[in-house]
Amino acid sequence: KYKMNYTEASIYKRFWLNSWGKLDCYVSAGAQWDKVPFPLLIMPKVNLSWFSQPGTYTFQLMNNMEFLNDRYAMWHISWDLNGKLFNRIPLLKSLKWREYISVRGMYGKLTDKNNPFLPQNADDKILFQFPEGCNVMTSKPYVEFAVGVHNIFKFLEVDYIHRATYRNLDTAIRNGVRFALNMTF
Repeated sequence: KYKMNYTEASIYKRFWLNSWGKLDCYVSAGAQWDKVPFPLLIMPKVNLSWFSQPGTYTFQLMNNMEFLNDRYAMWHISWDLNGKLFNRIPLLKSLKWREYISVRGMYGKLTDKNNPFLPQNADDKILFQFPEGCNVMTSKPYVEFAVGVHNIFKFLEVDYIHRATYRNLDTAIRNGVRFALNMTF
């Protein structure tokens, strides 16, 4: 039996940019206040498949349980240009494809009370050792960028994603392609 107090807050805002499309901003932050074993720590939401799910605010190139934190701040900023660039190219204008740019990031921290790697926590009965592949974030944030083409055949999205930080980890996926089915009426 473990005592657990977890607080999370988030905000979402869409900015309409006239002919330049729309900018979607999502920011969230959270804290795990108590000393808990690693399954109760904060694990970022990740997408492990080739298909992304629009609106779920997941990280596309992060592995499950790659980072464990008890404090975090996360942001997802995406810009749908609504064809502003592609409409200047005749073939792409007739296809009605739409360009897309996004940046996702997270800053996390594991406080000393939940860090099993510290000498003072070596014999703690509450803390478990982290499984292989789990890491503690340093002072730099995790960041990934995406560029994509949407509205292919009116429902298909293709995104290229690039991992900008923590690329030196053994299990790091540095680049990837994700697909999505998204129909907007």
